[in-house]
Amino acid sequence: MGQYFKIVNRSRAAVAWRALRLMLRVTRRLLRVLLRRPLIDILLLLFVLYLIASFIGRFNQPRPLLYPAPPTVFEGR
Repeated sequence: MGQYFKIVNRSRAAVAWRALRLMLRVTRRLLRVLLRRPLIDILLLLFVLYLIASFIGRFNQPRPLLYPAPPTVFEGR
């Protein structure tokens, strides 16, 4: 009886590609399960809106109307 072995490609690119495909598949299934529930959809939407609002608020800070007076300098006699 002959034994047949499958040739395995063990190059870094092939291993990285398989790991990436596996991670994407697991992530897609996890998101599909999580996003089926409407409460989680609402929480995710609120979190995204919070991130957008904090990003906008970081760059639109109001400028002071009154600037502080320069420090008083006391001159000698």
